[in-house]
Amino acid sequence: MYGIHHLKHWMMIDVYIVSIAICCFKLTDYSDLIFGLALPVLVVLQLVCLALVMRVSPRKYWQRLDETQSLERSINEAVNPNELHDCPQCHLIQTHTEHCVRCQNKMKRTAKQSLQATWAYLIVATIALIPANVIPISILFTNGARLEDTIFSGVISLINNDMLVIAIIIFIASIVVPVAKILGILYLLLCIHFKRTVFHRQRMMLFYIVKWIGKWSMVDLFVMSIMLTLVDRGQVLNFTPGFGAVAFGIVVVFTMFSADALDPRLIWKNHTHKNSTSIGDTFS
Repeated sequence: MYGIHHLKHWMMIDVYIVSIAICCFKLTDYSDLIFGLALPVLVVLQLVCLALVMRVSPRKYWQRLDETQSLERSINEAVNPNELHDCPQCHLIQTHTEHCVRCQNKMKRTAKQSLQATWAYLIVATIALIPANVIPISILFTNGARLEDTIFSGVISLINNDMLVIAIIIFIASIVVPVAKILGILYLLLCIHFKRTVFHRQRMMLFYIVKWIGKWSMVDLFVMSIMLTLVDRGQVLNFTPGFGAVAFGIVVVFTMFSADALDPRLIWKNHTHKNSTSIGDTFS
């Protein structure tokens, strides 16, 4: 359950399926494609794996384990609510300890550690965003000519080749999503630091949206990796990723790290509702 809890968000089977479709459309400009039986089988396999991953619930697993072992855990009413914490892995409510009494997982980092890690990841991603959009992300050798494309020039090239739908997908996934994610996390951090007391529900929704859309920026990297394995014809046709791909990979990975490092409970820290005051005090 530990691996599923931490790696579930990093399983990008659905993103990979979309990348295969985009890669097939892009290769039609350079060669004729004949699809074998393995392709639909691969797509079905990926969809089945995705459905299985979505059905797995670590919380239900731990609840079933408690029922199997007939474990009963009750919280003393005399305990101060500010001293209660929930385990980030099995979600057991308990008094503050270094390790969870049920799954032995290390309890969540403090608010200061969470904010410091989020800021660090976000700064790295923001710095890497500049070379990711300026340095060529892909290099194509065709008939002796060297064609370098940045993310934006690649989108323009797709539009010129009448691939408007693919161009829109790449533009949203590779340009809009990384920038929007950085701005979204920055907004959440500033609201936490300036102790905003309104619109907590909307910020929580923004947090989940930012965390979900982050993996879709991997579309461009998956497309390049697939083309790298398919397009290799020596002097006639050759494809290789540029240094911009490395910077773009850093942007994608570190924005995902940033979203994972941010504790969403900090968003509710300054909630003024009388029934939620004690929750906010937990991270003071």
